[in-house]
Amino acid sequence: MIWRLCIAEGIKMKRICWWLTVIQAVGLTLMTALEWYLYFRQGPDGVYAGFAVMYMFLSFVMLLGATILASIVSGTEHDTHMWKHLLSLPVPRSFVYLSKAVWLIVLQALTALFTVIGMTFIWLLYTSEPIPWDMMIKQPFYAFMAAMPALALQLWLSTRFANQALPIAIGVIGAIASLFLARADALWIKALPWAYPALSSPFIPNHLNWITAGLSVGTLFLAIGSVHFARREVV
Repeated sequence: MIWRLCIAEGIKMKRICWWLTVIQAVGLTLMTALEWYLYFRQGPDGVYAGFAVMYMFLSFVMLLGATILASIVSGTEHDTHMWKHLLSLPVPRSFVYLSKAVWLIVLQALTALFTVIGMTFIWLLYTSEPIPWDMMIKQPFYAFMAAMPALALQLWLSTRFANQALPIAIGVIGAIASLFLARADALWIKALPWAYPALSSPFIPNHLNWITAGLSVGTLFLAIGSVHFARREVV
């Protein structure tokens, strides 16, 4: 049943959601390439410094993308006042919520995939060095997996509030703060979900711990969000 809901959700999803995955990846690739070309290409690490440059922007792009996509996916029902009709259908409410989560995860995974493709193209354009596939793939996909708690939180906020100003504001602030949170010494600050994508980089010691935390906390947040959504009165 949930797969039928996912198909229905995909059919009515706005086209801009698909374009946003491309825009995110292209924007990240271009920012990385430009920053590397202007400031890092003459450094001792050469073209490999591009991965450090990507680190500067990756968490921001992933978190901002999750914020915007969650707002668009949920805003459709708010704008058309379709929540009451949708939730009167003979399907579990939690499935409706999770079908939106599935599409958000798919779209963010596509962003990571397109980023790998874009960075591979830039690599081939600038150098004849062998492509370091390990780092090329891990960097974007680790950030994608570690961003799950923030994605789940944004989905809950976007379904909870008809006015999307608050969810978007929280998401943008979290995206901007992500790199600063990752550099904090206090563990409780690093435990905030917006810090996970930056901490998941292969450059960071014990980064696998943060990926595990991201997937675990993200799953927990999605479960809590779906339960709350199922019990909430919608008018």
